[in-house]
Amino acid sequence: MKTVLQVLEATEGGTRRHLRDLVGTLDPAAFCCALAVACRRDPDFQSDVSAWRARGLDVTGLAMRRGVSPLADLVALVGLVRCVRRVRPDLIHAHSSKAGALARVAGWLCRVPVVYTPHAFPFLMVCGRRRRAFYRWIEHLARHWTATVITVSSEEDRAALALGYPPERVVRIPNGVAPADDEGGIVVRDTASLRIGFLGRLTRQKGPDLLLDAMREVVVHLPQVQVVFYGDGEMAAELRERAAQEPLAGHVRFAGPYVQSDAVKLLREMDVAVLPSRWEGCPYVLLEAFQAGVPVVAADVGGVRDVVRHGENGLCVPPEDAEALGDALLALLRDADLRRALAEGGRATLPAFTLSHMVSRVEQVYRGVCGAPSNAAAAR
Repeated sequence: MKTVLQVLEATEGGTRRHLRDLVGTLDPAAFCCALAVACRRDPDFQSDVSAWRARGLDVTGLAMRRGVSPLADLVALVGLVRCVRRVRPDLIHAHSSKAGALARVAGWLCRVPVVYTPHAFPFLMVCGRRRRAFYRWIEHLARHWTATVITVSSEEDRAALALGYPPERVVRIPNGVAPADDEGGIVVRDTASLRIGFLGRLTRQKGPDLLLDAMREVVVHLPQVQVVFYGDGEMAAELRERAAQEPLAGHVRFAGPYVQSDAVKLLREMDVAVLPSRWEGCPYVLLEAFQAGVPVVAADVGGVRDVVRHGENGLCVPPEDAEALGDALLALLRDADLRRALAEGGRATLPAFTLSHMVSRVEQVYRGVCGAPSNAAAAR
C-alpha cells in the first residue's frame, strides 16, 4: 500500500469537491491518504476534516494563505516539511497554486515525488500583466520539482507544455461526477414563469455581475423571467444593490449558500443554468446541470470548451460579453424544443465525465510515479 499526502489550500468550490471525491473513492487496498490542508477560506470545510478524521485519516492543519505572503508562506512551508517527515508519504499530491508551490518545495527538500493538479494555472486567470508574469515564473521554476502535472482541460495541457513540461509528464484528467441518486426525466416548462439558475461563488471569477448585466436585456423582453443566485462571496452586497434597481427589481433572488450535495436538486428547479465565468478549470456545475436535465449557457473559457459543445449540449458565448449572454438566454427561454434538445445532449455527455474514470486515471498516475505495479500486473 502506498501513502499519498494530499495538500490543499483552496478549500472551497470545485477544488474542495475534487479532493473530497478523490479521497473518498481511491482504492483503499492500494492507497492510504493523509491530508495537509488549510481551513481559512470556508468554515464549513471543517466538516470534511471531521469526516476524514472519523475514518482514521491523518489530517494536519496548515496556516496556508491564498495570496503571496513571504513570512506566512515560510511558516506554512516549515509546517508542511514537518508533516512530510512525520507521515513519510510515497508521494505528495498538491492541488491548486499555493499548495502546489509549497508542496513542490517540500517534496524537493524531503525527496518525495510530487503530483500537481493546478485546477487552472494561476496565470490563466484574469489579472494584471505583472502578476500573471510572476505566476508564470513560479510555475516555470517549479516544473523541475514536479513528477507529473495533472491537467483538467486542454487549455491547461497547452499551458503546461508551454512551461516546458515534457509531454510524458502531462496527463489530462477532467473532473468527473458520480451518478445522481435520482436522475429523473427531463422536464421542459413552457409556462409564463421561467427561472435562470446561477450556482457558485459570488466572485469576479464566476461573473455574476455579467449575468446581471445580461438580465437587464432579458427582463425587458421576457418580464416573467426570474434569475436565482445560489452562493455567497465578496461581490454579494454589490450584486444585491444592483439587483434592487430597475429594470431588475423583482426579477432577482439571492438564495444564499447551498450544500454542494443539493446542487442537482436545486438545478432541477431551474429552466436554464448559467456559468458566465471569466476563467475556469473544469467546472462541476456544468456536469451537475447535465445530471439535472437542464440546458446550459456558459462563457467560452478554460475547461468549458471541453465540456460544452455549442448547439449540441449547451450554448457557449464569448467571455465578458453580457450582450451575447443575454441573446443566448433569450434564445433558450423562447424555444422549449431547443431547451429539451440541449438538455438531452447534456445527458448524453455524462459518460465521458464519470467519477470512477477520473479516480482510475489518477490511480494510474500514482502507480506510475511510485513505480507500483498496475492492477493487472499485481494480479499476475
